[in-house]
Amino acid sequence: MDDMDMNEGSPMAQPQAFGHQATPLYDPHTGLPVLESDRKMLDLVFVQDCTGSQGSYIASATKNIEEICETIFASGKLEHKEDLRVGLIAFRDHPPQDHTYITRKFDFTSDIRQVHDSLKTLYASGGGDGPEAVTAGLWEALNMNWRDGASKMIVLIADAPPHGIGEYGDGFDEGSPDGHDPLQIARHMAQRGITLFFVACEPALSGYAYATDFYQAITGITSGLMLPLTTANLLSHAIIGSVLENLDMDRLIREVGQAVAHRILGQNESVDDVARELHEKLLLRNESTKKLVVENIYRESDEAKHNVEVFTQAPTLAEARPLLKKVKGTRFTEKYLQVRYNLARSSYSYSPYAPAIPPRIPESPPRTSPLSSSPPVSPSRKVVTDFATFGAPASASVFGTAVASSPFSLAGGKAAFGGIRNSGAKSGFEEDDDDDTASAPQRIEFRDDAITFDQARRITMQSAWRNARV
Repeated sequence: MDDMDMNEGSPMAQPQAFGHQATPLYDPHTGLPVLESDRKMLDLVFVQDCTGSQGSYIASATKNIEEICETIFASGKLEHKEDLRVGLIAFRDHPPQDHTYITRKFDFTSDIRQVHDSLKTLYASGGGDGPEAVTAGLWEALNMNWRDGASKMIVLIADAPPHGIGEYGDGFDEGSPDGHDPLQIARHMAQRGITLFFVACEPALSGYAYATDFYQAITGITSGLMLPLTTANLLSHAIIGSVLENLDMDRLIREVGQAVAHRILGQNESVDDVARELHEKLLLRNESTKKLVVENIYRESDEAKHNVEVFTQAPTLAEARPLLKKVKGTRFTEKYLQVRYNLARSSYSYSPYAPAIPPRIPESPPRTSPLSSSPPVSPSRKVVTDFATFGAPASASVFGTAVASSPFSLAGGKAAFGGIRNSGAKSGFEEDDDDDTASAPQRIEFRDDAITFDQARRITMQSAWRNARV
């Protein structure tokens, strides 16, 4: 594209000023101050559901947070300790559903030991009506002290939806009691350049009618991703992979974002047309990006696709609710259900009564996007890591993830995550933790590969949001 210079870095219009400017560091070679616009920085916030079912995820994050951050720092090529700041938001629910707290905020810090100590104060308890104070947690995260020049990212970990999306038995069916709307919060995040990644704790989340559709929508609004996990075993890998992919995306947004946004906002070109052309340009210059791929466990359906579109387009939850459609049958693929059945059967092989096999759900035929034929075909991928086993024997603990001492070999660009679960008794979290020991296997890959059309489209969307005038 003539006005999208792919070789020269184009200045990005800065998001709204709302963050704190850190004291500039000095280049050890020149002695001159390093401007924030020249530094690679990351502000990362974890938003953690701390209701009764989340014990294993809290334990996994606490156990591995230091190695997670060390890997992000090294593999993300950050140079100074202050370049990585981590914040934490814990949430439960509004009274009378929960009387302990709604949210607890731990401000940004570059002291990862302090983050570890903050996580150690959290434990899983409470929760009442199903939906939780997700909106309150996201609102707190939005209003953290973000730096203007940093890459900004939120990782939300939960197994329940927010109030007000239309779930049965919701104690606050009109929405969050604080008056905030998560769809509006997601759009504010997009405008400020904050990307939301959601770790969907399954199979619990898909027990709700609309939760997966809602989270697909708000992560899409911010150009993030929804990552379904069936156990806390690989939480560390999901976090590291999503952060490193997002750093690559942010690098490209800073390079071409202003030109991309001008094509959409100034010349009224379609997002898909601009994304397709951007993808072609990036492939021609052999642009390589990191990409986290979590094997899909969700069955496609017209109703789910419709609901995602409704949540994406509706200004508020109140306007979305009347338009939602119930998804018929299970949310999961037949493959996932069959593997769960086989694992459950082997776990109880001593019993003369085997559980009934789940009903076979006709798979929807593969959907061909009207855009899928247009982008050029990417070269064959290089799999940087492959986590083949997502589950573990019934005797293994479901708590914690053993991360190798050097999760990424920087010299060769290969990953060496350990997908190991330690044996032993469960940790002292509440007994209603439902992280199943018979979790179904699921593949996770971390690739270093040619940029995909999906990534180019996310870059295009985020560039438009960041440069939009509100």
